[in-house]
Amino acid sequence: MSIELEKGLVTLLSGITKCRPYLPQPPVFPVIRYQLISVTRENSVDGTSTGATEAGIQVDCMADSYAGAKALADSVRAVLHGHIGAWGTLTAQFVNLQTENDFNEINGDRATYWVSQRYQVWTNMS
Repeated sequence: MSIELEKGLVTLLSGITKCRPYLPQPPVFPVIRYQLISVTRENSVDGTSTGATEAGIQVDCMADSYAGAKALADSVRAVLHGHIGAWGTLTAQFVNLQTENDFNEINGDRATYWVSQRYQVWTNMS
């Protein structure tokens, strides 16, 4: 993930809970895990950069209860979906929630629940 995209995401979500590119071991919940899915740098017809970039970012809202994961996902959606403006050192032209899915994993007596959200992020990163 471009460091500018990553720093901007972490800055926006830092008021909710910890935001990491990996799940710490042992897990400490709640936590937001993120990863870059795709980056497309837009070019004009003559091949020069337009200065616009579309990024697909997955955000996993993780907790030790289903209700906790859903509440965390609601908080993340309230911050990111429809966001226009500062994205760290970049400017977000538009952020759109594309998909949202629920997951769980039970390992012995420990359960992990998460809501996986995929966002389309348009920025001025070239």
